[in-house]
Amino acid sequence: MPNTLVHIGIQTPLTRLGLKKSPLQWIILGCIIPDLPWIVQRILTPFTDPLALRLYSVTQASLAYCLLLALALSMLTRNSRQVFLILAGNSLLHLLIDATQNKWGNGANLLVPFSWYSTNFDLFWPEHFSNYIFSGAGLLVLLFLWPKAINDDLLLEKPGITKALLAVTLILLYFASPILLTTSAYNADVHYSNTLNNKQTRTGKYVEIDRARVNPDTRFLECYIDKELRVTNLPVIHSGTISIRGRFTDPKTLELQEYHIHNFPRSFASYVGLLLSLLLWLQSLIRKNTATIHTGSSNEQ
Repeated sequence: MPNTLVHIGIQTPLTRLGLKKSPLQWIILGCIIPDLPWIVQRILTPFTDPLALRLYSVTQASLAYCLLLALALSMLTRNSRQVFLILAGNSLLHLLIDATQNKWGNGANLLVPFSWYSTNFDLFWPEHFSNYIFSGAGLLVLLFLWPKAINDDLLLEKPGITKALLAVTLILLYFASPILLTTSAYNADVHYSNTLNNKQTRTGKYVEIDRARVNPDTRFLECYIDKELRVTNLPVIHSGTISIRGRFTDPKTLELQEYHIHNFPRSFASYVGLLLSLLLWLQSLIRKNTATIHTGSSNEQ
């Protein structure tokens, strides 16, 4: 999937075309909402069941759950409709942009819980030169708009009882209800979870794995469920990630049919985008708080 800077570089001008006075901070948050489950997954993977966590994250990263979180966050503002439109529109744009890239065994889930079909347009790989262009554009957008953005009105407001109750209810649904859908996701073989997990029955089955790691010492393929996959005719790569298509010849061995080696530093670009986004929000909130204190002091005098 495209990194955070790519989303910011594409989605900020598109949002401003439709909603000219959209605060940059809310646009960026809308760009990040669909990735929040995957960020949490990366943090929690060493501490929990990777299969259950993957199924939970797939559900939570779907359009319906992005809209739930967008509506909950919009309750914290005095113009909930505008903020919801910014967050919801950018969540949808994010998923559609994700779907443009080749992601074997992965994709954008737009119709969960009604359908587990993963949308993929398969237009280009993350290593395509356009990713470098849009990553640079995202960085420039942030740096160019930053000085004005920190002085923009964030529309934040302490919610009343009704808005607060609605926000809490939506947040609870966002975090709790995906657990109820993990079985459906598993039965639908989302991310080939069922195929990969049933080791004794996977002989002869086709599988696609997105961005698996190749262990340079053991030559095993390491995916989110299985860390010891033997792969016939595996290309020589010393480190990094690889996407593959293949078929199991026995419970532990994959016959490789197609592969793509990834070399674009997507994670690093995302870390830069996320860090800058966090700093922008922090600086904006600090400035807002400082201005409120100064206003209060002036009124007392």
